[in-house]
Amino acid sequence: MELLIVIIDGGVFAALVVLAMLAAYLLQHVIHGIQVYFRIRGSRLVTCPETHQAAMVEVDAKSMGMQAMLGTPCLRLSQCSRWPMREDCGQDCLRQIEARPAEFKFIAACRAS
Repeated sequence: MELLIVIIDGGVFAALVVLAMLAAYLLQHVIHGIQVYFRIRGSRLVTCPETHQAAMVEVDAKSMGMQAMLGTPCLRLSQCSRWPMREDCGQDCLRQIEARPAEFKFIAACRAS
């Protein structure tokens, strides 16, 4: 009987260790996503490649934070001062934002098809 209790206690302990490791792994990804969100959020001034005029853009920080929890986030815009007239643009201004390596070293440039 005592052997059975020891085996059950050992199984419970092993299960708790596995759960703790899983929680730490998930917490690390959540923290990374939050860091990406706070690093990326905010407006940026770029030069529109189509019109060659200044435009104020906002990176889709919320989506990027969620994507960072799962893997490598893709850089996309959520707003632009040239929208809605030019909303179907190719978002080529993202190359100007990507050129800031300290800010975006972990970002993949995913273009909408």
